[in-house]
Amino acid sequence: VHEACQALMHNQCEIAIAGGVEVHPVPLRNTFIGIESGDGKARPFDDMAQGTGSGEGVGVIVLKPLDKALENNDRIYAVIRGGAINHDGRSMTISSPNPAAQEKLLCTAWENAGINPCDIGCIEAHGTGTKIGDPIEIQGIRKAFRHYTNADGFCAVGAVKSNIGHLDGAAGIAGFIKAVLQLQYKTIVPTVHFKRLNRNIDPNHLPVYISSDSHPFPVYSGRRIC
Repeated sequence: VHEACQALMHNQCEIAIAGGVEVHPVPLRNTFIGIESGDGKARPFDDMAQGTGSGEGVGVIVLKPLDKALENNDRIYAVIRGGAINHDGRSMTISSPNPAAQEKLLCTAWENAGINPCDIGCIEAHGTGTKIGDPIEIQGIRKAFRHYTNADGFCAVGAVKSNIGHLDGAAGIAGFIKAVLQLQYKTIVPTVHFKRLNRNIDPNHLPVYISSDSHPFPVYSGRRIC
């Protein structure tokens, strides 16, 4: 999606299709990397999290410059204001990402988008449902927001993996589509299986909250931003 947007911005193409596929043609998966949930359910940010569940899926989106989409009377679901990409850098394991890299990525994306992070109503997180990975991700989000605001509890956080599992190669596009649908329907949807916050996540002075129920998408400065 990020590369497609870059190509569109630099007039390398007029329309782009981006997406991901994860299909298990054989019912039995023999490859395990140590982050799988024992019961197959992903519980992002929950204290009972024990790993991520597996899933299959295909997700595809069509991208155009906004002015072209308006000119062609296309159905517009959302507008991508900006993006960023970086490398995790030095980290211990695949399930223990680098919070400093995630912090930098978010700040760069927000600056590229030209938005005020205080206007963000929702973040669709990676949220694998691992004991260590989820707190690290929240730590990166917390630090990123603190460059701009000291406000607490104004931005929802969710992860579609709680609904459909970890789609590996299609995980990113699945989360992207969920984010777009929340904007379209003006609704924050619940992160299923969430009961109690992971004890390794400090709930004090936290700019985000885990979306545990369905509620209207917050409107800050007259618009919805995910």
